[in-house]
Amino acid sequence: MASTIFGIVVIVGLVVSMSELSISVIQPFLKGGGSTSRDFLDLAVFTAFVSTALYILIVRPIRNRQVSLEKQLGVLRHAEQLTALIEAIPDAVFLKDGEGRWLVINEPARQMFRLHDLPWQGKTDRELADLQPAYRAAHEGCIASDEMAWQARQLLVGEEYFSDAEGRSIIIEARKVPIFNEKGQRKELMVIGRDITARKQTDEALKVSEMKLRTLYESTSDAIMLLNDKRFLDCNKATLTLFGCTSKQEFCSKHPADLSPPLQPCGRDSRTLADQHIAHAIKEGSDHFAWMHKRVDTDQPFHADVLLNAMNLDGETVLQAVVRDITEHKASEAHIEHLTKLYRARSEVNQAIVRMDDASSLFPLACRMAVDFGGLKLAWIGQINEANGLIEPVVSYGNSEYLNGLVISSREDVPEGRGKTGIAFRENRSVIENHFPNDDVAASWHERTLRYGFGSSGVFPILRAGKPFAVLSVYHVHPDAFDTEMVNLLDEMARDISFALDNFERESERKHAEQKLRIAATAFETQEGILITDRDQHILQVNRAFTRLTGYEAVEAIGMTPTILKSGRQDAAFYHDMWTTLTRDKYWQGELWNRRKDGEAYPSWLTITAVTDPEGQVTNYVAVFSDITLRKEADEKIHQLAFHDSLTNLPNRSLLRDRLQQAMSSSIHNRHEGALLFIDLDNFKTLNDTRGHDMGDLLLIEVAKRLQSCVRATDTVARLGGDEFVIMLENLSRDPQQAAAAAQEVGEHVLAAINQPFNLQGIEYHSSSSIGISLFCGEQIGMSDLLKHADTAMYQAKSAGHNTLRFFDPSMQTELEARAALTDDLRQALPLQQLKLYYQIQVDGQSVVGAEALLRWQHPERGLVSPMEFIPIAEESGLIVPIGAWVLHMACTQLKAWQVDPLTRHLQISVNVSARQFRQPNFVGQVLDVLKDTGVDPLECGLEFELTESLVLHDIDDSIGKMRALRRVGIRFSLDDFGTGQSSLAYIKHLPLDQIKIDQSFVRDIATDPNDAAIVRTIIGMADNLGLKVIAEGVETEQQRDFLERNGCHAHQGYLFGKPVPIEEFQNSLSRLGLHESERIVQEVAGPR
Repeated sequence: MASTIFGIVVIVGLVVSMSELSISVIQPFLKGGGSTSRDFLDLAVFTAFVSTALYILIVRPIRNRQVSLEKQLGVLRHAEQLTALIEAIPDAVFLKDGEGRWLVINEPARQMFRLHDLPWQGKTDRELADLQPAYRAAHEGCIASDEMAWQARQLLVGEEYFSDAEGRSIIIEARKVPIFNEKGQRKELMVIGRDITARKQTDEALKVSEMKLRTLYESTSDAIMLLNDKRFLDCNKATLTLFGCTSKQEFCSKHPADLSPPLQPCGRDSRTLADQHIAHAIKEGSDHFAWMHKRVDTDQPFHADVLLNAMNLDGETVLQAVVRDITEHKASEAHIEHLTKLYRARSEVNQAIVRMDDASSLFPLACRMAVDFGGLKLAWIGQINEANGLIEPVVSYGNSEYLNGLVISSREDVPEGRGKTGIAFRENRSVIENHFPNDDVAASWHERTLRYGFGSSGVFPILRAGKPFAVLSVYHVHPDAFDTEMVNLLDEMARDISFALDNFERESERKHAEQKLRIAATAFETQEGILITDRDQHILQVNRAFTRLTGYEAVEAIGMTPTILKSGRQDAAFYHDMWTTLTRDKYWQGELWNRRKDGEAYPSWLTITAVTDPEGQVTNYVAVFSDITLRKEADEKIHQLAFHDSLTNLPNRSLLRDRLQQAMSSSIHNRHEGALLFIDLDNFKTLNDTRGHDMGDLLLIEVAKRLQSCVRATDTVARLGGDEFVIMLENLSRDPQQAAAAAQEVGEHVLAAINQPFNLQGIEYHSSSSIGISLFCGEQIGMSDLLKHADTAMYQAKSAGHNTLRFFDPSMQTELEARAALTDDLRQALPLQQLKLYYQIQVDGQSVVGAEALLRWQHPERGLVSPMEFIPIAEESGLIVPIGAWVLHMACTQLKAWQVDPLTRHLQISVNVSARQFRQPNFVGQVLDVLKDTGVDPLECGLEFELTESLVLHDIDDSIGKMRALRRVGIRFSLDDFGTGQSSLAYIKHLPLDQIKIDQSFVRDIATDPNDAAIVRTIIGMADNLGLKVIAEGVETEQQRDFLERNGCHAHQGYLFGKPVPIEEFQNSLSRLGLHESERIVQEVAGPR
């Protein structure tokens, strides 16, 4: 028995020692591992246990084991030594026999079950449960787990729960190893128990704490994230909401700079600045700063407050970032600052009111304060001109260019008075426009306001004596700028100004009342008419100007009443209002019509002042008046200039837009169709260029007269500028087809009228026009789009060959927009080096004689654009001039390179010259400059210009002059596309030509079409008779070449010999082959046919 116990004790000691050793070795790797670490520890203990047991019980021979055990038992005979070994184990150790009786336990075991005073040895757990009722549940649990270990027949690790005598819950981690004898019978059960109650409680507390932190982390409204110096590691839900991300994976894939605009408000690059903040936070432990972020889903920027704190996580320094959206806070700060400035502006105005005594100094200050302190872009004050009813700016500050040409009326019955200013003046209330595009009231001013960068505006009436006197108009760059606080402040400022004006007026009246009698005698002899009456309106005195203006001598007027001057044009209500104001204010002024002695009526500006005695009773009336006929005429002329074309006296663009707006509004109600006819004179520029602008102006005047004769009195004929006219037809028909027919009929009348000869200072001139028509009904499309549609249709008419009309088709607009886009791209083609020169071989017999330089456009998106598509655009837009100059320069540069090479110095280059380029007045000088810059001498090398028939026919004398000038320096000329235009020997024999090029349209069917064959023979024969060379283009087959050779045309160009290729391919072929091998060169350069 002792031997067995001793062996078991040795095994237990070794197992525990190995377990502790294993734990100490692997402990550093298991920190923070949670349940995974405990599982690993169980595995380590089990491994040590089993490996030791296998080594002792199996590996060694049984005999050696018995001998060894006997030796060890001999050493540890004494019980004191056995007890010391067991007691040395720190965990509770229990050894039970096969029947469950307790054999050996150590001190930790005795403490665990309070066994110091109980006879435990030899007892089973059931017997001990009877001795210790408090531990009954524990002992019964041990019985059950012991049986499980026996059944497992191997190490069994588990947790056992029980309460001690004090009711304290204890958790034991129990390792049980069953030991069987040679017959497989139960022998001993070794149990090692460790109290893990504290550890369990700690683990549970950590879980609860972690859960609380995670809940707080996810539920806070602030965006919280973890990141290092390279990327984001984690984020909470608020982060995803703030930045518009759908998942943490999406968010963590971003760099902080990806969540920001490219530049911060300070102007610095977001990525660089973000990296600096991250580095600073890692180095210093924290960083707090303002940042401009943006949402991932909408790219919407927002202001943010960012706090970075460094922390250590698993040995790595990471940053915790807390981001809070402060956009509303920023807006609130800006709003408060803005209101503070407005209050300051009002304060400045109020202080000025105390110091000043007239509006002339107050008004400029008020405008300046509104702009400087109110954050506005423009402020102006306008007053009504009583003579014409216009509200005219008297002072402004800020972007005052907006006011140039601005016409605003105080009258509601004219379009110029229906805007915000007129409404504010008439209705004595502030008018706010926070969204210009959405405000129908200001439709006429939308284009102007948006062009000058205004987003919103407000108009505030300024009163004098309780009546509208002026308006304060202010403009802001942003929409929705005029909130309640701002409107109230500006309203108060306007009321302050009104109060000041009343003070100024009262003070002025007081001074005037004191001085008017003293200065009456002097004032009498002014240029204005003056009369003084008594309280009953009998005339007491008049001055000489009165006689000059009215025709009444003083003796005739004195004793009479001012009714002798009444014209009868003002009704009783007018005089009633006048006397009401005069009685109340002791002052009246305004415009009225008077009548002279000879009966002539004239407009006058009249001021009446009541003179009162100290008691306030009226004693006299003083009337001062002037003849404002000239001013009225000037105002009318200004109005005429503002809304009519000065040359033709037709309505201009502004008046047309106004009438068009009215017509569109009217058509909403009556449902009648209207039409716009956009008329452009054909070849008008040619008349201006050849006959002068005076002749062009005469034609425009006559055209205006004829257009007016083609329409009804209710229709509008307007001139937009240049040779562009517009006819607006109203109330055509409710049936669109009938309306279109009516518009077409008017258009045909216009075409016929303009087709009639014009007599321009004795010269008979024939003209034609192109007309585009666009129908309208209501406001389905805007005025600008309507004019654009008519303009588009007009260009379609021009494209159809002039002297015709076209109705607008949406597909036209699409085509024009595509053409406009291509034009814009073409403008960039030259500076972006997208244009290339290709070279197509030209041969004479079997020899290479040169090449034609052909322009190609390598578009970055569309690829190679056909010259048939972009050359007409270049001609039309004028881009052909700089492009043509570039082509000539590049061709001359290549010619110079060939000139220094013996193999290529005899080659010539043919360059196509466009009509627009050739017609430049300084074309010859431009060519000579290029020759000088490139060092090319055409007398030593071949430079040939190809001109079309239409080009030289345009102005044959000019063409001959330029050709001769260039021919003198050695440039040769070839007539391109011969036979396709208005070919005539009458002009060909005069042109200094060297060569005629047969057009490919004749060469194409030369072998199959007898007519083409005959034409080609004729051209070759004609050229031979005129002493000109001839070359055929578009030669693609041997049959074509043979035909041409047989008939005397030995110079050819076409795909038979080679396609146009870049200079590198062309040059490489020539260099590789050598020009002395003529026939093979032609074949090799041409490539496969």
